Amino acid sequence: MIEMSPSERADMMTLVVNALESVAEDAGERGDLKSARNATYLACSIRGCGVEASTDMLRAAEILLEQSINYVASLSERFEGVSDASAEPEVSSETRSRILH
Repeated sequence: MIEMSPSERADMMTLVVNALESVAEDAGERGDLKSARNATYLACSIRGCGVEASTDMLRAAEILLEQSINYVASLSERFEGVSDASAEPEVSSETRSRILH
């Protein structure tokens, strides 16, 4: 397991929130309002965890980040199937494997 510093956690949270916001915008433009709302809600939930989360909140934040990364990847794959010209953000496998605590 790789431990992350508070700064690294903040960077990870920002990266995932930005990816979710980008996917939400793309989903909205494609008329997929449910996916747009879900991505927006996930982004808001991650922001609500805060960078200086207590130890108890770290596991919850980790799960939110993992689910969000999977959600971004899932929507990106689905949108790529609809249009080869999509520009959804990608999250590296290294980023997915990072543990928050």
